[in-house]
Amino acid sequence: MKRVNIFLKDDVHAKAKILSVLKDTTLNKFFEEAVEEAIKKDRYLLDKIKKQL
Repeated sequence: MKRVNIFLKDDVHAKAKILSVLKDTTLNKFFEEAVEEAIKKDRYLLDKIKKQL
């Protein structure tokens, strides 16, 4: 597992924290799921690069 440090605006962090509490999950898990969804959404870009290799 990799550790990643990111900078967030205070309001983005606060909203993410509130949502993670409401979803009964950790902030780390909340971000992990958000990144996984973004990867699924843009999967075609990864596939496009893979075809070029």
